[in-house]
Amino acid sequence: MKRKILLILILSMFFLSGCWDMVEINQRLFVSSIGIDLNKESGMNKYIVTYVYPNISAIGKNASEKTKKFVVSTPCSSVFQAGKEFSTKVEFPFYYKHLKVLVIGEDLAKEDKLLRQAIDGLNRDTKINKKVQVLVAEGKAKDILMEKPTTERVTDGTIYNILKDNKSASRFTPQTLTEVIKDSDFCCVTLAPRIMKKDKEFQISGGAILKNYKFIGWIGEKENRALALMRNKVKIELIDIPYKDTIISYTVTNADSNKEVLIDDEINVDLNVQLEGYLQEYIIEEGNSVYNQKVLKDMEKAIEKGVKKEIEDTIDLLQNKYNADLIGVGEHLSKFNSKEWHKIKKDWVNIFPDVKFNVTVDAKIRRTGLTK
Repeated sequence: MKRKILLILILSMFFLSGCWDMVEINQRLFVSSIGIDLNKESGMNKYIVTYVYPNISAIGKNASEKTKKFVVSTPCSSVFQAGKEFSTKVEFPFYYKHLKVLVIGEDLAKEDKLLRQAIDGLNRDTKINKKVQVLVAEGKAKDILMEKPTTERVTDGTIYNILKDNKSASRFTPQTLTEVIKDSDFCCVTLAPRIMKKDKEFQISGGAILKNYKFIGWIGEKENRALALMRNKVKIELIDIPYKDTIISYTVTNADSNKEVLIDDEINVDLNVQLEGYLQEYIIEEGNSVYNQKVLKDMEKAIEKGVKKEIEDTIDLLQNKYNADLIGVGEHLSKFNSKEWHKIKKDWVNIFPDVKFNVTVDAKIRRTGLTK
């Protein structure tokens, strides 16, 4: 009996071994970026979807071709319907696990129902990497993805590397698909980086405010930096501040912010930002040397005044123009005062513009340079 079982097991190895559904790497098209634009023509095909995928034959030392990427576009009724449309034009099936960049066209971002439908479809599909970086294009997503960067890298690779290496600047805030959905579902508003064409290049700068999955406006680099300071997301940053008749450049090496929300007859937010850094650039003049303690204190006050104004201007913009709580006051309440938050969260859109902010900035200059 034991011999029969052993014989069966040995024979089964011949029939069960191997990957019967294996697909060779050169027989897959690895989609690295997707662009979604609004199709203004009538009909069911409300989207124009653009796929970008690398040319495997142009990769490696023994590359046989020079074209590094392929870009294909088609009108369609959904993002994944585009893949079905392309299947009649390309020789191999698309593979989405390596998707890195999703660019949303400005016109589509203004259509909340269509944008929500597209994002919902991406979120539900198990083949999509949920850490894909989301951007909103100033103009058309297709134009961005078809642009050729000045470096030898492909466009979507350059975009992804810029977003992932955003450690030394706060001019934009990277957002993944998961983060966009989480922010939108929790407080109905999120911020995605803005990407735009400038001359023959593209630039990532500032952000697009999406409220209830609808684009309501842009913010610039300074407003984005102020938001990053308020939300404790600044690691290293260079800030230029007017000082008397010149400009001083202050490199932030450490930034820490905290907020305290008090609820009484009205909601008051005490926002404290602490900065440490060094002077990157300044002019030494007689009687105006940083080795004079009084001058150093005056410079710190100038930095505090400049940063405070930048933050207060951003708060005013978000409260009075966009009514968008990107500062995270509602999120703070939900974590640390959930009882009160449950009482007011349904009416938060009407409450947020009346929230009172008290901003304090404490800046320290730790180093002034190596030469006197």
